[in-house]
Parts: sequence; structure tokens; C-alpha cells
Amino acid sequence: MIITEKFYIGYSSTNRNLELSDSAILKMFEDVATMHGEMAGDSVKTTSVRWFLTAYDVRIHKRPKLDERVECRTWSHDMRGFLASREFEIYNADGELVITAASNWARMDIKTGRPERVTPETGERYGTEKDRTNFESPWIGKLKEPDEYQISKEYYVDRNFIDANNHMNNVCYLDLAKCILPDAVYEKKVTSFEIMYRKAIEYGKTVTCHYSELSDGCFIAIKCDGELMSAVKFGLE
Repeated sequence: MIITEKFYIGYSSTNRNLELSDSAILKMFEDVATMHGEMAGDSVKTTSVRWFLTAYDVRIHKRPKLDERVECRTWSHDMRGFLASREFEIYNADGELVITAASNWARMDIKTGRPERVTPETGERYGTEKDRTNFESPWIGKLKEPDEYQISKEYYVDRNFIDANNHMNNVCYLDLAKCILPDAVYEKKVTSFEIMYRKAIEYGKTVTCHYSELSDGCFIAIKCDGELMSAVKFGLE
């Protein structure tokens, strides 16, 4: 089952170059994934069972611009145990495939705090498409921390970071990671990014972002009390 939704690229969805921003890309993905969950009977309004992101791998081949209309597609690619993989595509008005993404999720019951195993019926409700993919593997590998960091900076997690699951929204991890980028790096073109979500960050916490340059981009670790909570890797042109 492929879920399709059209989006208009308004000013609030663009970066300083009036192109579709990285955070707006993730918001599109969040919306269409939620739509699919609603259709499959996993409504966030009526059930305590939720899907929590564990990883993103996003590849930007061509960035849509202000005033363009795009089509976002998503489908469930694989499910096993209490885990699932989901893919996304964004097409521009000319029908070009401009952005591809893979994501991994964990199925949890927020009332018990325990993993919820995926049943064969769950896969049927989501219409899993194992033969449709833009990636070599449905499972995203863990990001490995570099040996050293050049910059570190603390941030306070305020209410505006928190979503309906009472922890920092997945998009905010990306926004927070971008805050520590040096000006010269921030100006570069982002061609891809990976995000690893290890633990939920809650309201009122103070986190430290650590920045490291890589040969093909940069790496940001987000830590709380010295524990790695999330990591973001940017591919830069």
C-alpha cells in the first residue's frame, strides 16, 4: 500500500535559499506516516500503541523551491519483531524523484512502556511492500561517534521542542544539531543526512551538542549527562 499526499512549498517550508528545508522534509514524512497509521487503525487519538523513530537516512537529489507543488509518497517496507522500516519519496511537479528516504521505527505501548510485537495482521493492515525500495537494506546501521569533537555547546530543552508523546519531537533533533554548525559549514549544500535516535529527550533537560568535521560532511552528537541520546550526520557538497 502506497500513501500519497500533495504539498505546497510555502515560505515557512523553505530555507534561506528559498528551497525546501531539511526540517520541512521531515515534517512531510511525519504527516504522511501518521496518515498511513490512521488508515491502518493505529490512530494516535485512540490507541496507546505508537511507532517511535529510531533512524532516518535521507538523500536529497534535487531540492524543490518556493511555490512548487510536490507529491510525497510512503509505504511500509518490512516488519519484524517490534521493529518496522518505512520508505519515503518526494516528486516534483515534473514527476522527477527528487528526495528518497528510509526510516526505522519501534512499536511501543505508551501505557506500559513496553515494546509491542508486530503481528501478521499488522503487516496486512499496513500493506507492506517488501519488493519496493530505493535502498540496499531496510535496516539503517548505527552511526559511530568520531574520535574527537571540535566544538561543544549546551542547550536547554524548552516546551516548544515537546510533542504529543511528551518528549522532543523527531524534527527538533535535526534543528538542534544545525544550531552548532559553524557559519562556513552552515552555508554549504546539504545533500544527505542521517539521524540516529537512541533515547527520548524530555522537557527541562539540558543537552550538549558536540560537533566534528568529517571528510565528506560533519557529525553532531547530542548528549544528556554524558549519555548519547541522538546523532546526526550531514553529507555536504
